[in-house]
Amino acid sequence: MAQYVFATVNGEWMNDWFTPDSADGVAWRPTFTRDGVECDTERAAGLLAALIADLGADVVALEEAPSRGAELALFLDTHLAGRYRFLMGDSGGSQKLALLVKPTIEAELVPPAGLADLIEPWLADVDGDAVVNEYEFTRDPLVCRLAFDGRPLTVVVAHLKSNFINRGEQMWRDPARRLEFVRSALQNRRRIANEGMRMRQYLDARLDEDPDAAIVVLGDFNDGPGRDLFEQQYLAHNVTDLLVGSSYRPETLFDHALVDVPADLRYSAVFDDFVTDEPQKRILLDHIILSPGMASSAGVRRVPGSGRIEHEAWAAHRTGDGERRDGRATDHRPATVAVET
Repeated sequence: MAQYVFATVNGEWMNDWFTPDSADGVAWRPTFTRDGVECDTERAAGLLAALIADLGADVVALEEAPSRGAELALFLDTHLAGRYRFLMGDSGGSQKLALLVKPTIEAELVPPAGLADLIEPWLADVDGDAVVNEYEFTRDPLVCRLAFDGRPLTVVVAHLKSNFINRGEQMWRDPARRLEFVRSALQNRRRIANEGMRMRQYLDARLDEDPDAAIVVLGDFNDGPGRDLFEQQYLAHNVTDLLVGSSYRPETLFDHALVDVPADLRYSAVFDDFVTDEPQKRILLDHIILSPGMASSAGVRRVPGSGRIEHEAWAAHRTGDGERRDGRATDHRPATVAVET
């Protein structure tokens, strides 16, 4: 019986580290600026690479990867030579999605032509004005076919729409602009919810074709745990619950790997919430869910109790308080789960 580890890692704006696109190829910037602070590129990239290496995962979903495959190749060649090859989509602008896999694992991208029911635009009301318009993913999910000891598995890497609002705190604290902020916050969450709904429709269709299919969905869902203030007071729903599935079809419910983690450690990011005045609020943005067939299938199965949020590994790759971008591997704690054949 062989075991394999899956991880999701947010690279936190890896695109900052490389020179702009040009005919001269790719190159490292010696320094870059993030949050108004000039940072050392080699130090930041080395911290992220060391974290990935320490996780020892066989498959790594990478969000906020750089904008070009050649840049990601340069990162891997410089810092993780020989450990991984990668699959990468062409959606997402300067924050691409990628899948790093160990060289011995069979893996291929599902081409866009095979994903029409996922990535083609669909009708949705994301403005709350009761008018439906065409909408599409901010970043198309990356769908890959893998094989472990000849047993197939589908991986879906997702980075859903951010709920970040530029100058949001100023807007919230200004009584004249607070309603503008609320409207923007609700629109962002409607977009995230519609992206989650579209993914769930795709997953339902795959399970209708093969109820025992092994599918792992992982990445940055920009949601969770539970419901934030806007989801409670305005929308009455969250996105992760939508992705997991409906109790009306219990046979299609996905398992959330991170329920294995104690409740007080079930978070992957920390930030000051100016809306609720909560300093150092703990949130779970990074998720791993697995199809129902992986609970008992004769194919690729989830190892019970193996879901983890890698707090210790993350903390080991910080210098000082980690406030500077070159003082931390990333601002998200990675999540992992093991599967077996």
